[in-house]
Amino acid sequence: MEYAHITAVFKKGSKSDPSNYRPISLTSVICKLMESLVRGHIMEFFPQNNYFSKSQFGFIKGRSTALQLLCIMDDWTKNLDIDAQVDIIYTDFAKALIRFLLTDY
Repeated sequence: MEYAHITAVFKKGSKSDPSNYRPISLTSVICKLMESLVRGHIMEFFPQNNYFSKSQFGFIKGRSTALQLLCIMDDWTKNLDIDAQVDIIYTDFAKALIRFLLTDY
C-alpha cells in the first residue's frame, strides 16, 4: 500500500490561521506516474463520451475559469437585456474543504 506524506504550505495572510495553508501530498515517483496515467485516460474518455457538462470549466483543456466568467457574463447580459430575472448563488467550497481537511476523525 502506498502512503503520502501530507505537509501544509503557507499561502498568505496570518500564519496562525489554518485556512491560510494548503495541503500538499508528497508521494513516490511511481504513485505520481500512475496518477498521471489514470488522469490522462479519464481526460480522454470523458470528453469522447460526453460525460462533461457544458457548464464544466476549469481542469479541462481549452475551458478555463476565465472563459467560464465570460460565458456567464454574456448569459446574464442577454437576460438583463430582455428584462428577464437573473438569480445568482455564490458558494465558497475552498473554506469547506479546509474545514474538512482539518477535522479530526
